[in-house]
Amino acid sequence: MISSLILVGSLLALTYAKPHGLRAEMVLHEYITTIPAGFVDGGPANPESLLDLQIALVQGGMDDLIETLHNVSSPGHPSFGQYLSQEDVIKLTSPAQETIVAVTAWLHDAGLNATAMTLAGDWIQLNATVSLANELFDADFSVFIDTATGAQSIRTLNYSIPADLVGHLDFVHPTISFSSSDPSQVTTSSSADRGNILRTNTTILARANHGSLNPETCNAKVVTPKCVQRLHGIPATMVSGQHTGTLGVVGMNDQYANLEDLKSFLEYYRPDITAPHAKTFNVVSVNGGQNPQDINQAGDEANVDTQYTVGIATGVPTTFYTVGTEAPKTNGFQALLNYFKAQPNDRLPGVLTFSYAAGNEPAVSAKTLNRLCNGFAALTVRGVSVIVATMDGGVGGADPKNINDCPEGKFIPVFPATCPYVTAVGSTTMQPLPDGALSQVAAGLSGGGFSNHFADQMQFRFQEAAVRPYLKQLDRLHPEYAGKFNPSGRAYPDVSTVGNFVVFDSQDKAKRGAGTSISAPIFASMIALINAERLAAGKTVLGWLNGFLYANPGAFVDIVSGSNPGCNTDGFPATPGWDPVTGLGTPIFDRLKAAGLAWQ
Repeated sequence: MISSLILVGSLLALTYAKPHGLRAEMVLHEYITTIPAGFVDGGPANPESLLDLQIALVQGGMDDLIETLHNVSSPGHPSFGQYLSQEDVIKLTSPAQETIVAVTAWLHDAGLNATAMTLAGDWIQLNATVSLANELFDADFSVFIDTATGAQSIRTLNYSIPADLVGHLDFVHPTISFSSSDPSQVTTSSSADRGNILRTNTTILARANHGSLNPETCNAKVVTPKCVQRLHGIPATMVSGQHTGTLGVVGMNDQYANLEDLKSFLEYYRPDITAPHAKTFNVVSVNGGQNPQDINQAGDEANVDTQYTVGIATGVPTTFYTVGTEAPKTNGFQALLNYFKAQPNDRLPGVLTFSYAAGNEPAVSAKTLNRLCNGFAALTVRGVSVIVATMDGGVGGADPKNINDCPEGKFIPVFPATCPYVTAVGSTTMQPLPDGALSQVAAGLSGGGFSNHFADQMQFRFQEAAVRPYLKQLDRLHPEYAGKFNPSGRAYPDVSTVGNFVVFDSQDKAKRGAGTSISAPIFASMIALINAERLAAGKTVLGWLNGFLYANPGAFVDIVSGSNPGCNTDGFPATPGWDPVTGLGTPIFDRLKAAGLAWQ
């Protein structure tokens, strides 16, 4: 416990100098003009329905934190590698005392008791009826129906706050943010996309004995771990010694990682791994998350993520962070970030990989996007490399089923891949050449493009230098794309790896799937292996990767063909140099390792 912290709970006993009432002068705080695509209005919510509301208080010190992140990530700077501690981050980002007093006093006068959700007191939780919430926020909470699943959620298109809370109350969740359809409803016989990721025709290859499938197979239709190792030059040798680093895998949406499936996968595809500790993962519950081991509850997404981390980052201790589903999806991301913020640095993973999206940018409130992205920055400034999948809808957003449902024909960026403080990973697929060799091309499912929200992040000089030449090429190739995307936004993906026709085990079966959810853990495994080498050499972990990656384009195979269709277009084409389908290209491990060891 940090003694300097001011907890919300302790403030409830204060004497409030200034009363706040429900009839205070109100100002519009957040709004959206139209219902997001994929949802319809089901009418007013029941006034007696109880809402679980989370209130984000304005954080302090984020500008200083971002400046520090740049400094600790820049070789040659005196602070390079001097990552902040948990206490440093909490001190920087905690709300001002007057902020906590003002917000809790207002709620107290409304007859509501708020509960602190974090050590820093920057999040508080309360329960209120729809009737009271409508009055408290001058809102109109209604039932909205997801047209794909029929799922109902209570949201409002706008809400207000008292004028004297402007600058203190950041935002209220859930209000105007709409989570995309839960893809866990899709059957594995036609799609393995349990986390909005595994997209193309997952195929059940055989029963548990894998039939005649050769573990050495590496062709355009079957990709095994050994194929991944050969394609990217990843070593099969196991890291050893005291300093191995750690690797974290996130599970959401009731995705459970099964140890028996992992055992079967490793026995068939990585029989060379003999150390027992290198053939399993630890489990950490976040927000009430579970990981039952009933084989019938095993999730394709969780299994492929853990199998292609444990099976590729040989010997690096891996932890599966299972996030509970009690709260809305975007709050699941926040719950995870809050969990990590409450941990000391020695309990953080050196690398963390996500195969899920909080949603399409237009469907998530701007303030929520900022808070979540700031949360990733607060994690990377402590030395964690955050690696995320770009999703599988090409330029058409997070959900492959709706890739042509693009309002006004504009391309749809996906969060958190658009956050500049994460490393976004796209996918390639292998294509046979006439001479029988294999060539990598961009996978059409690979999400990529430019953020509409993080519109100033191309000012990072390392990305601007890579992206400007692409924009000039695009003006010649597709002048009709003008107005469909924001050319000054944060550009993604940053890199890519193979991600198509990849074999994994789930529910006691061998399966084959595709998606950036496979590419993200593969790249995360490569970074975890490089971290182990750095730690063995007495260096720090790599932390925020993007400056490092863009400074070393020679560590990647440039992918120059393919595109990511969506929005009734061919999407962005892959071209020489960086492109918004495959990023800098696919890594060559030895070159990336050499660059990583020299990064100091």
